[in-house]
Amino acid sequence: MPIGGLPGGHGGRAAGIAAIAVVGAGGIVALLRWRLWSSGVPDVDPAPLTDWFDPAELAGNREYRRGVWTMAAIGAPLGAATLVGVALLGGRWRPTVVRAARARPWRAGLITGAGLAVVTTAVALPLSVARYAWGRDYGIVTQPVPAWLLDLAKGLGISIVLTGALGAGAAALIARLPRAWWVVLAGFVGAFVYLMSLLSPIVLEPIFQRTEPLRDPALSAQILELADRAGVEAEDVKVNDASVRTTAANAYVSGLGGSRHIVLYDTLLRDFPRDQVRMVVAHELAHVERRHVLKGSTWGAALAVPGCLLVFAVVGWRTGFAHAGRGPEGCDLVVRRLAVTAAAAAVISFASAPLGTWVSRAFEREAEWRGLQLSRDPEAAIGLQQGLVERSLGVPDPPAPVSFWFGTHPTALERIGMALRYRDGGS
Repeated sequence: MPIGGLPGGHGGRAAGIAAIAVVGAGGIVALLRWRLWSSGVPDVDPAPLTDWFDPAELAGNREYRRGVWTMAAIGAPLGAATLVGVALLGGRWRPTVVRAARARPWRAGLITGAGLAVVTTAVALPLSVARYAWGRDYGIVTQPVPAWLLDLAKGLGISIVLTGALGAGAAALIARLPRAWWVVLAGFVGAFVYLMSLLSPIVLEPIFQRTEPLRDPALSAQILELADRAGVEAEDVKVNDASVRTTAANAYVSGLGGSRHIVLYDTLLRDFPRDQVRMVVAHELAHVERRHVLKGSTWGAALAVPGCLLVFAVVGWRTGFAHAGRGPEGCDLVVRRLAVTAAAAAVISFASAPLGTWVSRAFEREAEWRGLQLSRDPEAAIGLQQGLVERSLGVPDPPAPVSFWFGTHPTALERIGMALRYRDGGS
């Protein structure tokens, strides 16, 4: 039966499972909102725009950001739409995959997963080129074309490996556990979320950037003193080569335990005074002190359970719940279910994006406030926000829909408002 058809008798069961998944997701969000949320952050109104920025000087920034927001709005549903299209066209490509895999579900899953990585990258390539060209036109992207293409190829290679492995594992589960595969998959996704949050800075970041020790002993000592004040173990301070890619400035904390490194963008050192560099570091140390990576990973891992149950409901609705059986026909059904799984997961991920940005903004507000307490320098925090808007071609007051869907951080005016609150007696 074509993938677009509705299997008789499965709609009601699938709807019941989907309802359980949605209610469960709501309960988990409420629980995590109660237990794993930011704390101690006062309610602060955004600072007035004209007190801190010249509207005329922001005209070019707004033009650049309008282009960025437009491309983001186009790109947000693109992956989901691509995977839905691939699933709908499954009758054209699944037989080839089944033959190539010799009707072995795990092999077919490996091929399908790797193929989906290639297809989604290819479909998104024109938009990726447009983003790169737009950034180059405005000077915020400095990476030469060959280096950009190399990074694109590296990203595709990593994606092929990861999605191929995930496809192989998911296909094997779907073949062997037709009614319970979603449970094991949810556990795997949760473990993967934790693993990537811990290992990505250690394993993936070196593939795309180079670091070297900070050659400023005085600043290094000041930064490590901040880390000690925050109760964060750090081995040393490093500098990465961000300037070969962008003019934007940032910092982050990489590694685990005593092997942590505080890493500064070379653009941050080049373009910002030392008091503002320390403010950026204080903010990043606050993330570590408040365990935001662990908390954020827990959000993702916990929501993987109702998410995978909802995917299971969609797969059952489109393909039924019966065992796939052996041989080419069984393998074809497994691949079909895998394609629907990928499409449903992508649609759910797209629809739930505002939840992720909501959580991120909460943690970023907490880190901003705690960073003020660690640095004790609100004037540096205000100057930093002004400098970041200038250097990153930012907009201090983005439209509400943009902040709702894409805003992972408080706006610059919100952060200046927090600095003013701290300066005027907040603690």
